[in-house]
Amino acid sequence: MNCTFPLEKLGAEQLPILLLNKKPGNDWRIPFKINRICRNNRIDIVHTHSWGTLIEGVMGAKMAGVPVLVHSEYGTFPSEWKYRLVEKTFWSLTNRLVVVSGDLKKRIRQSIQFPPDRLRIIYNSVDETKFFPSHSLRVQFRRVFGFSQKDFIVGTIGRFHEVKNHEMLLRAAAKLIHNGHDLQVVLVSKGQREQVLRDLSASLGIANRLHFLGFQLDINLIMNGLDVFALTSFSEGCSTVLLEAMFCEKAIVATNVGGNPELIADRYTGLLVGSNDHEQLAQKILFLKKNQDVRNDLGKNARRIAFEKFRLNKMVKAYEELYSYEYKKCLVFGTYNKTD
Repeated sequence: MNCTFPLEKLGAEQLPILLLNKKPGNDWRIPFKINRICRNNRIDIVHTHSWGTLIEGVMGAKMAGVPVLVHSEYGTFPSEWKYRLVEKTFWSLTNRLVVVSGDLKKRIRQSIQFPPDRLRIIYNSVDETKFFPSHSLRVQFRRVFGFSQKDFIVGTIGRFHEVKNHEMLLRAAAKLIHNGHDLQVVLVSKGQREQVLRDLSASLGIANRLHFLGFQLDINLIMNGLDVFALTSFSEGCSTVLLEAMFCEKAIVATNVGGNPELIADRYTGLLVGSNDHEQLAQKILFLKKNQDVRNDLGKNARRIAFEKFRLNKMVKAYEELYSYEYKKCLVFGTYNKTD
């Protein structure tokens, strides 16, 4: 199935998108489809992403003789030995393995002994024109979702999955609320674990302070409505929602895991806490609640650093340079052997 995606904002013509209709799990039809597409369109570069596209994508590209293969990993990858063997085998068939944080690069080197010179760090980014601080959006958010302008709101955005550890935020909020501190908690997402979190909030006695806003498209509106953004994950690669919070000038509290400390400089662009330490998280939230000047300073610093390091065009340029380098290297060293 074919469709097109308008790229007027990028100054490009419409980009054809070919839908492969991949079945769940490994689908052995897909390499042959990719092979045919690459041959028919004389594709020069194939870029696969994470475990779900690795095997079929690399096989199809190799069958077609595509000269440049790039693969990206984003934070979590299967840890069982048989999966690691497959990963190492297929990663070794690519020209370059891209990772989104230094922490991920280190973990891959340690767990799979992948050659460091084949690894390249390219941080994620977000479109900075879509995420910005706005007092009018703060007012709008609170009016739309029924909060007062005086409410102190701590929120997070992310799929309801165990790795996101929303329980940590609920336990921290419960500690503060039961100690007499007034705050509201916002969760933005949907998923099967929503009922688990609702049940936990009821058992903690904070169900009336916890607000499930469901799936939301206007993340800029949500961010601007919060006083503090919290990210309590057990693991992160390069969190795009953290970047969105940074561009929105939010005071951030995040767990000191994965790539988070590469985005958040503790006590400068946000506050870092130990993984699954709800007591420490409660302390940091209370500190920010009592110190609006600190919240403002952290937010301003975060936005400035985000503009310096994580603008969309910076990431795009990094990928353009990588593609160009690997393609030219194939030409120079005579490894361009794509089948006509």
